[in-house]
Amino acid sequence: DGSFARAFMGGSVSSLNSTNVGYVFSIDGSGKIDSMAGGVNGPVNALYCDNDTQLVYVGGNFTSTVAGLTTSVATMRAVSTGSLAIYETATAAWRALSFHGLDGPVFDFTKVKDRVYAVGAFTSTADNATHIALGEQPINLNACTLTGGNSAETEGFNDPQNIICTSGADSTGNTWLMRDKLPGYYRIDFPFRTTPSLLRLMNTAYEGRGTKAIRVEAAQNNQVLAMSYLDPELRTEMFCGQSCPLPQDYNWHEFRFVDNDETLANITGVIINIVDWYGMGGGFNKVEMYQRGKYPL
Repeated sequence: DGSFARAFMGGSVSSLNSTNVGYVFSIDGSGKIDSMAGGVNGPVNALYCDNDTQLVYVGGNFTSTVAGLTTSVATMRAVSTGSLAIYETATAAWRALSFHGLDGPVFDFTKVKDRVYAVGAFTSTADNATHIALGEQPINLNACTLTGGNSAETEGFNDPQNIICTSGADSTGNTWLMRDKLPGYYRIDFPFRTTPSLLRLMNTAYEGRGTKAIRVEAAQNNQVLAMSYLDPELRTEMFCGQSCPLPQDYNWHEFRFVDNDETLANITGVIINIVDWYGMGGGFNKVEMYQRGKYPL
């Protein structure tokens, strides 16, 4: 008779009848739209509704469900679903996969007996070093050589050691500041060659000061290193190089090193250039760094 309980649709759509949808949604017989817990963060190429299990298989060019995105670039790749997601209609929630998805897009699904197969331009699962939580192996900054370029002349704010291994408030002895209206840098030289994975910064807001944008370079050759961060409003990974934004607040802000392994291997240190600032000058309240460590396959 043409009636239906619910239909599932996907594609490149992000809005429907003034309702925000994340590339996939459902609609019931009365026309009510459901966003399916926010959908996914990229275009959908294929859907398969399994009536036996009441599961909806979603495939496409995306890296995560919107519900799976976090506020941290350090963990967002650890929860990646890599072009494949499964929606449970009974719980109205996305099912956690036992792996990190696939390394290429999914174009179709087919079911043979009790198994659903994905078809697409992928060669393996995405379980590798780029899909683990990055903030797991800290670099001991106490063992590093720290240098402040154009450090403030004000006593108590000019020591680059102030901002490592501390829980102190944004105040004298706990904050590193730069001279008024001048660019500068915060340099970290490692005691060993390493492959950095993550930089975490907490800004200063002391007397209206703060760092507005940074550029990170390899200490040994001044090569600009590509970084990524999570846009807090879009909840999307953004990429930067010459100018990476840093909000003026007391939250941790994380930057992932995204260059290839050849570029990042055997880094001797990093230079965090302050290229723009709030108020009279830049600075930081806290800094942490992490390195690529061993991971299970």
